[in-house]
Amino acid sequence: MKKTVPIAYSLILIVLLCSGTVLIKGDSPENLIVGKWKEVAWNFERINVDSAKLDGNLLSYQKKELYNNMMIHQAEEWEFCNKKQLTLKSKDPFEEKKLKWFLKGRGNILELKYGNNTVESYQVHKLTNDTMVIYYNFDLQMRGSVKITFKKVQEQDYAQKI
Repeated sequence: MKKTVPIAYSLILIVLLCSGTVLIKGDSPENLIVGKWKEVAWNFERINVDSAKLDGNLLSYQKKELYNNMMIHQAEEWEFCNKKQLTLKSKDPFEEKKLKWFLKGRGNILELKYGNNTVESYQVHKLTNDTMVIYYNFDLQMRGSVKITFKKVQEQDYAQKI
């Protein structure tokens, strides 16, 4: 009996140390977000059914109205860098915007700060190694939020590119 008590305490200590190590080694939102992300979908949430398709996809005039009220105008690719810099690239290869990004709270709020100190906030709904889903809330005549889904662009090795 006396020998089993120290062994039990040792096992509990080992389990606690291992689980602590796993929590520390886990990917933080700051590390997960770094890289290139491609927009794959824009969907409305909480929208009047009579002004949109039933599946919630944006109609072209609604998308244009949103673009006019948002700082990000039709960015196709978002590249998050380690030094809190974000590059927004559109279809036009010469059109590119650079701004600062910050994750607030527990990584559930993404703030984009432009050079003129304008701040745009998004709610981070999902952030994994290959998928990011964020929500942009707006207060237009349509009232609702836009769900933007991204897929991470995988960097290819030089040998794979050839």
